[in-house]
Amino acid sequence: MARSESLLIHDFLKADRTLTCERMTNPIARICSAKFGYNMTRMPNFVNHNDQRAASLHFEGFQRLLASQCSQELAFLLCSYIFPPCSATQSNLIVTPCRGLCQRVRDNCSQTLDSHGLTWPQQFRCERLQTAWTVETTDMGFVGCANSQPANTMNSSAVTFASQPLCPSRTCKAVPLNKKTFKKRKFDFAIEAEYTESSIVDGQKVLQVRVISPLHFCGTAPEGVVVNATVLIHTDAADLCSCPELEQRRSYLFTGYQVAGRLQLSTRRSLAMEVTRRKQRRRATKYMKKFCRTESIAA
Repeated sequence: MARSESLLIHDFLKADRTLTCERMTNPIARICSAKFGYNMTRMPNFVNHNDQRAASLHFEGFQRLLASQCSQELAFLLCSYIFPPCSATQSNLIVTPCRGLCQRVRDNCSQTLDSHGLTWPQQFRCERLQTAWTVETTDMGFVGCANSQPANTMNSSAVTFASQPLCPSRTCKAVPLNKKTFKKRKFDFAIEAEYTESSIVDGQKVLQVRVISPLHFCGTAPEGVVVNATVLIHTDAADLCSCPELEQRRSYLFTGYQVAGRLQLSTRRSLAMEVTRRKQRRRATKYMKKFCRTESIAA
């Protein structure tokens, strides 16, 4: 097979890295597992993530594209790249998506990407993939691809990839930014911050954000909550797909509570709203000053 027609492992993975075939334990990885019928993934993956946590954070960045349903095959392509299947008994078998699958998804989603001012991710270079499924012996093992499902690693149900977004369907009920909300819910902090990433800590979703403006705190703000500081906001959500849906590097207004010295969001009560106008900040600050919570919340 000609070099230009095949995808060698060196194209994606550095030769000095140790490849591991490991059980899928991350919440996002388990969604891929449940949808497409495999439970082992190879790390580093085809976009050079060393662990499942880093891979899941990358995956989260595609939630809006998944929700657009621009391609029924998008979820499968993302899972194949970011959580590639592997076999514990065939450690040298490397399964990659096929060029045709990648090109179909790219073409079907191009209009959606354009409407958001985005381009096809450079990591997903369709022209570097094979045109059909083959197994090729190389100095590092095997290279393969599958047009509809990774060969030898998925069951027959894997071909029926769902048209709905990868995360379970939810309707996120928006909390309005008005006087009634602040009077009833009595938040004790409001900050504007740029969302960076999420992770699961002790079974709950934790947001990492960069503070743009600590708008108002009822009482003393936790140490370190200053402009440009990176802080954690804890939530009561149990998975990374929970409402509200946040996009990396976008600015949000967060309101919530201080619990045992940490910032806490409630998925039912708190406000997480993208900041698009200055009056949102002014309104939040005004209502916070008027309806501040006075009592503390215990852990």
